Amino acid sequence: MKKNRIATRIKDKTGLVKSKNRSEDLLVLREQYALFAKNLKFLISTLQNNQAAQMNHSKARLEVAKAINSLTVDTPLFKCAGDIPANAVGTTDGGAEDPMTSEAVPHQNNPQSFAAIHLQLHKKQKMYSDKYAEHIITYAKEWESILSTRIKKHLAQAEKLRVDLDHYGKKVEDLNKSMNKTMSKGKSLGDASVDKVKRNEQKLVQARQEYDRFVNDLCGFIEEIIDRGWKDLHPLLVKMAQFDSTLANEEALLLKGSMAAVTEHLKGMGAKYPGLKPSGRLDELKSWSLESLNKINPGSMRGESPLMIEQGGGASARYLTSANSEASLGIHSGLGGGADYQPDEPGGGGGGGG
Repeated sequence: MKKNRIATRIKDKTGLVKSKNRSEDLLVLREQYALFAKNLKFLISTLQNNQAAQMNHSKARLEVAKAINSLTVDTPLFKCAGDIPANAVGTTDGGAEDPMTSEAVPHQNNPQSFAAIHLQLHKKQKMYSDKYAEHIITYAKEWESILSTRIKKHLAQAEKLRVDLDHYGKKVEDLNKSMNKTMSKGKSLGDASVDKVKRNEQKLVQARQEYDRFVNDLCGFIEEIIDRGWKDLHPLLVKMAQFDSTLANEEALLLKGSMAAVTEHLKGMGAKYPGLKPSGRLDELKSWSLESLNKINPGSMRGESPLMIEQGGGASARYLTSANSEASLGIHSGLGGGADYQPDEPGGGGGGGG
């Protein structure tokens, strides 16, 4: 077993003796690896932040769905807006954490309400978030752990071999000085002194060979990590791309399919219920008298005539009772400030308003 070169290490650390055997190539590669390792740790941090942000966004959307649910109970909007499984209401995450428990919210292949769609989106996001952690974050962390563990171990071994080389180099140098001093005084060298020099010279040669060979292999390993690390990043990128694509497709199916149906259902409510306007009725709530508001909806809304959108332009367009059509007409597609709606006629339909 080789001795612990304490004296050599102390002199090296304190700067009393500067090593002549440090590999310049290794020093340069260590700096390059330090930057590579920093970037890899940053990637892991951003992946974790991204996962957390996606889940926070999903939970925020779910909270909106819960709020819609609360506001639409016992209203005509409930079926297409707020209807979600009862065991999802009042929970922090849309149902039980364990899908095997009876409290878990069942999967809905075709959710029929705004809230139910967002609940389903959250369930999918949660499932994919787990896969994100398992297949993406875990891979990146394992990659970083393997590299940091091996590099730390090999650098420590390289340092140990360098200290051994410095030790024997200094020892042989001191022995040669002692021999020269003895011979300069005209004294002969003993066999023991000559053997000691030869023995340490052999150890010096061996230490040099071990250090050079190990450092050469270590430099090659670090170059492999830095120059061809893209090969290790490649499978991670594939997983990330697959995740983004799959999740986007899943969301698109719900939003373009089920949500489109909800949108059409909401638009179609104009054919059944009076008082609905694309621009809302905030102005009326703000300024109309109680009498005027009461005239708009005198009692129950049941039994009212079918409604249609009054043609014309402007945000003040309203739904009117169809005087000539027996069929119920749905809300015209393309609602918004630019739709072709006709403004209210003065004194018409709504009574005295401010």
